[in-house]
Amino acid sequence: MTHGRRLLAKLVAAVALLCAGAAHADEAIWRNHMATAAEAAKRGDHAAAVQLYNAAAKQAQVFDANDVRQAATFYGLAQAYRAQHEYAPAEKNYLRALAILEAVNGVTHERNASVLTGLADLYRVQGRYADAESYYKRELAIIEKTHGPEHPAVAQALSNNLAALYRVQMRRAEVEALYLRALAILEKTVPATDSRLGLALIDLAEWYQGLQRHADAEPYYRRGIPIVEKLFPPAHPRVLLLLNDWGQVRQLQGRYAEAESVYKMMLAIIEKAQGPRHPNVGVALNNLVGVYEVQGRQAEADAARKRMLEVANIPFRVQPYVPYQGR
Repeated sequence: MTHGRRLLAKLVAAVALLCAGAAHADEAIWRNHMATAAEAAKRGDHAAAVQLYNAAAKQAQVFDANDVRQAATFYGLAQAYRAQHEYAPAEKNYLRALAILEAVNGVTHERNASVLTGLADLYRVQGRYADAESYYKRELAIIEKTHGPEHPAVAQALSNNLAALYRVQMRRAEVEALYLRALAILEKTVPATDSRLGLALIDLAEWYQGLQRHADAEPYYRRGIPIVEKLFPPAHPRVLLLLNDWGQVRQLQGRYAEAESVYKMMLAIIEKAQGPRHPNVGVALNNLVGVYEVQGRQAEADAARKRMLEVANIPFRVQPYVPYQGR
């Protein structure tokens, strides 16, 4: 090799190293923007997240048009815009991310599912239900193709997405069918104490209760509450609400002893976790007043009411006794 050729080879190698170094620096800057944007979104500073994702998008222009890093940037930007209720730019960026992923991976690839869900969620909050349904169904088809029709991920998509959409539209038969299918999948595929199973049971219980189908709701509360309450700290509002609803369901069925048992359980949890004078004690006591009065147990109702008013710092007045006449 002549001296000129050797020099040219060295120059080419040097340029390649410089380009590689520049490319590495570009990616490092992009990654930094993406990481700080994600941190801003996590702490709820969505305006900062939008700014940082836009900086990442500008930096990502050095990548190929169909580079998946472009898709990741557009998806993050869409999420940040949606969190700020800026729906038009959110939709634009979801669609840009989806177009890249479909070009790279094909239209039925698993990686497309999150973007499809994001678009569907966006359309749902805008009341664009037909569009939301279309994208939820596309996401569901991908999950079923990837994992099979009897996978927990399918159950999650059925209950969290399509059923939630149909609930808004009061498509009652379809909601019930989806919840039941999701529950059947989870009963076959996860342990009896799995949180996903517990939440699926509560979905059905709350749906039936909202329809005043109390007898249908009760067994799902009975199975679901012991699972779900383990997901939260003692006296968490979610657990207390479930216990309150379960007691109400039993009371409305005339199962007063069982309702009383649930209300006393609720009261004990509150007293242990929050103390005997917490406002939630008053809520539980008020439930007990109701279940005592409907049975004509006025002395016990008065005692519970007196304590309830003491918690609220309101003077107690004895209620006139009215003989119980039945339901």
